[in-house]
Amino acid sequence: MKKQLLAIALCTVALTQAQTWSENFNATSAPGLPAGWMQNNVDGLTVNSSLSAYNFGTNAWVTRNFTATDPQHASSAVSTSWYSSAGISNDWLITPSFTVPANAFLDFEAIALDASYPDGYLVKVSTTGTAVANFTTILTVAAENDTWTPHGLSLNAYAGQTVNIAFVNNSNDMYILLLDNVRVSVPPSNDGKVLSTNTNNRYMVGAGTQLISGDFVSGGYSPALNTVLNYNINGGAVNSQTFNFSSPGLNYGQTYAYAFTAAGNFSLGTNRVKTWVSKVNGINEVVTNNDTAYSYVYVASTSTQRNALVEEWTSSTCNPCASLNQSFDPLLSNNNPNTGGTLNVIKYQVNWPAPGNDPSYNAHALARVKHYNINFAPDGYANGTYEMNNFDQAELDAAKNDPAYADITATLSAFGSTNAAVGTTVIASSTIIPYVSIPANSPLRVHQVLLQNSYHYAASTTSQDDYHHVMRKMTGNGWGTPVNVTDGVAFTATFSNVFSAGAVDPSTPAQMSFNVWTNTLNPLAPKDIVYEYVVFVQDTISNDVLQSASWFATVSVPAATVSTVGLKESSNANALIVSPNPAQAFVQVSVQLNNSSDVKLSVYDMNGKLVYENKAGQLPAGFNSIQINTADFAAGVYTIESETPQGQSRQKLVIQK
Repeated sequence: MKKQLLAIALCTVALTQAQTWSENFNATSAPGLPAGWMQNNVDGLTVNSSLSAYNFGTNAWVTRNFTATDPQHASSAVSTSWYSSAGISNDWLITPSFTVPANAFLDFEAIALDASYPDGYLVKVSTTGTAVANFTTILTVAAENDTWTPHGLSLNAYAGQTVNIAFVNNSNDMYILLLDNVRVSVPPSNDGKVLSTNTNNRYMVGAGTQLISGDFVSGGYSPALNTVLNYNINGGAVNSQTFNFSSPGLNYGQTYAYAFTAAGNFSLGTNRVKTWVSKVNGINEVVTNNDTAYSYVYVASTSTQRNALVEEWTSSTCNPCASLNQSFDPLLSNNNPNTGGTLNVIKYQVNWPAPGNDPSYNAHALARVKHYNINFAPDGYANGTYEMNNFDQAELDAAKNDPAYADITATLSAFGSTNAAVGTTVIASSTIIPYVSIPANSPLRVHQVLLQNSYHYAASTTSQDDYHHVMRKMTGNGWGTPVNVTDGVAFTATFSNVFSAGAVDPSTPAQMSFNVWTNTLNPLAPKDIVYEYVVFVQDTISNDVLQSASWFATVSVPAATVSTVGLKESSNANALIVSPNPAQAFVQVSVQLNNSSDVKLSVYDMNGKLVYENKAGQLPAGFNSIQINTADFAAGVYTIESETPQGQSRQKLVIQK
């Protein structure tokens, strides 16, 4: 017989006093539960090993910290119905006992993390103790939503009695259920709040109008028959509207999807929408600290051609990943990703399922897992907001057809060294021209990613041994770099790293490194290591990717040293950075030299005609900058070439007028 487990200690602080209380699980050390809360693992089933990060063990419920991906909820209580052998969950979470005040309500929020596998649950109450047989069901949720959903239940039938509340996951082979912000309180007679305020598009082109809508929730113990809602934009004129609810009105916790009749007018730049409730049942709001919701609309001056961004989470220990990539990798290859075209791809290797030892898993991959709250592999997002289902050409084409709100030009140089301690220096640069102004409190971050185009890993536990477009290092520890932007004003982002290279076939792969791998797709012949650079600008609140760009560079690996860290000098031994790019009046060309050398710079137009030449003479080892006046250049695409006795390097230059 399963035993009830007391969290931390026996409940010596039971909530028996007649007062309100709340629990947000934030003060609890994961995976433990708050003091006095009980769990009961009635089903006794074994949690699937893919969820090992949650540290369930034999526990029915645990807490987990989600601050990195969901700071609003931070820590939450978690249960699962995904077991090593499919079965029906019967996992109980029980509150401490408390005395119910008159007109009291139970509030909580819940979410199912995967819409395709939504957990359901029961809410139960007992007045006679915590044995399973003592509880009576007061709410049944067959399948919870995949967004945080508030619930409110009247406890007035139990006024004056001492009770326990139980949350019971009763799902069959679903996924993950989260519970947060459990509260018992006595609300005012008439009250309400705006849960959310929304527009159709967070980003739009050109000043114009959008309808404003959202959700209102009744918060009084008397039914709400009507409410007055208001909105303004950037503190401007107030638009008010009365919304009437059908009899018998909205009970406590019930929501109403409102939509203002008068559309909001949005101007270029940043627009803050404030929406609030002022009256319920004709009575002015008493509790005003929860009446208001905000949202933002960013209006761009123009849009441009989208370079789609696909992010995929995969692993060398994931059989479904191998099955997907068998068809998805050739499809991506047909679209020429990460070559400066209209498709850019980043693959993040993760450390699940068991044995969870993918050698390319590192802290920056973990950061992107946390950012999107990725809980399974394979998984993928296009342009940050569309979770891919089919991984087919139609989804790629749809992503390419989205409007973009910035232009980005990316350049990349890589040069090797015969000194194993030095490795390969990779220098990336991008020029970003935003078409929207967000001068303060910007949600935007610039993400710069250095990737390895491909490598061979024979020690995988699946049928897949060849891996493509694998992230090796990112800026900002995977979280990107915050940036405020001004419409039409270009700025430059740079990223450099010295990569170590080594074999990737040990029996116990070392994780958390930023190495590149010398195991080529054809390890018996000379092969190049191809580095890729992807840069993108992302709204970290909505996950909208405004634009992405890419470029690549190659370092040769001789056959004799394919499995060592030694790299010979590449044909582009002199790293070349061009900034700003696109340029107008001038461009700064930076050349990194391994040794003191004679340098000649040449600029060619699209027809191969020489339009500029500068014999700079002998320059010292290290970075050297030369400014080129481009005021007289016609708008278009050019090639800048640097030439030294060691070889040549080339970069694309865009001139805009």
